[in-house]
Amino acid sequence: MAAPAFVAAVHAAGVCEVAWLRTDGSLDVAAATPLVLDDRPALALPYAYAELGRDVGTADQVAVVLSDSRLSGSSWRPIAMLGRPELTEDRDGGVFTEHLLDQELRKFPPARVLADSPILRREHWWYLPRLIVTVEPEAVVDVAERAGGAADGVLAVAVSGVAAQTRLAVASVEVERRDDRAVQVRRREMAADAAGSALATGTSRAVVVCHDFSPDMERWTSWTAHGVLGGDLSLAVDHEAGDVELPRPLSLMARMRRQRDLARACRRGI
Repeated sequence: MAAPAFVAAVHAAGVCEVAWLRTDGSLDVAAATPLVLDDRPALALPYAYAELGRDVGTADQVAVVLSDSRLSGSSWRPIAMLGRPELTEDRDGGVFTEHLLDQELRKFPPARVLADSPILRREHWWYLPRLIVTVEPEAVVDVAERAGGAADGVLAVAVSGVAAQTRLAVASVEVERRDDRAVQVRRREMAADAAGSALATGTSRAVVVCHDFSPDMERWTSWTAHGVLGGDLSLAVDHEAGDVELPRPLSLMARMRRQRDLARACRRGI
């Protein structure tokens, strides 16, 4: 059986945005490395991020968004895949090593210093166990392409529907104004946007993410703002986290400390 058309786009993507709607109606969004497992979009998080992995993996709805063309291949296209997640706790790293490791080494260069050979994998055994979240797409829709960086983002909205049901909608946006209490965004033009007309309804819970990274992905930063979205696409901010500015290049000692901290966090999670 031929693979679904979106699989090639996920294989070609260097980065993605993941939005998830919890069963209580709250939502969140983060940047990630998109992988493919059994012809489905997948995330594979080290156990240092176990809480995040379980949060996404037990959500009611998840959207994997390909909006950032940086580091992408020729088969990339801007789409969003929305569906329900499935969580697999791969505690021995067998599934990840057999099916996903080569993809991560290609897309995420920092992984190469930890797992690019059998010797490195034995030394850094704690990096291989993963929380793997796959999404069975119920809808695949076009979104607008973004340039990436601090002024470009992805907006996720919890849209109230019929019979008191809530659905997840996403859209590519430009962040025009940002302060402590409000974020003003402008939707990028796209006739078949995954949000449909949802963004014009107003007073919905929403979150916006902007993220940036260095070409070698040694430095990666993201900023999120949560709040209530008005009909004018102004987000009344409840809280925000992170930073839009990339940190300065790391020194050798800083890299060593980061790896040590990652190892400790993965061991605790396992």
